[in-house]
Amino acid sequence: NVKQYERLRPIVEELGAYVEYYLEDIDGAPVSHFVVKFDDMRGWGSYRDRLSSNLDFQKWNKRFRVKANDLQVNSALMSNIFEPDAKADLYRGASLFYISQWKALPGQTLALRALLVEAAKTAENNGVFAQVYDNGYDDTFMVVWAFDSYTSAATQWTFIHDSQEYQRFFKKAVDSNAGVFVDQSWMNKTLPYEGN
Repeated sequence: NVKQYERLRPIVEELGAYVEYYLEDIDGAPVSHFVVKFDDMRGWGSYRDRLSSNLDFQKWNKRFRVKANDLQVNSALMSNIFEPDAKADLYRGASLFYISQWKALPGQTLALRALLVEAAKTAENNGVFAQVYDNGYDDTFMVVWAFDSYTSAATQWTFIHDSQEYQRFFKKAVDSNAGVFVDQSWMNKTLPYEGN
């Protein structure tokens, strides 16, 4: 799976994408991610306009698309709503991520969005690098906390959950009834594939 995407990486990078690899632990099952990022939506649009006519991509697509489709679990276009002007290399230096997904209840999309942005501010006020993404479908949002190690994650996690600010925010969020928790996972950034 990763090997075929490593063949794709130089093609999409040449077209202006920033590529990262992640390994996610979902209930003990590893899931790999090939993440293609852009500085802004214009960069994504330009990339998409040129991708389908790129001869190298057409060759990759012809050779690997069927296998890729069999292995692909999901695809999403996510927009950073906490720091909309952040660049694609936002997480440079971070290697560990705690991710939680939340779904808005009917009619509560904007309320949940506002709460999750407030959650990210609260996390940052307590020393956690946080971001929030609109997952692009089904009123689902993704909250990302970035760390440089599990040790720092455990330290910061305890600190933030014990803080009065976070406790006040958490009670407010629960009382709002704006959304429901979907799932959570830990994800590690990995190096590009280096095998044969």
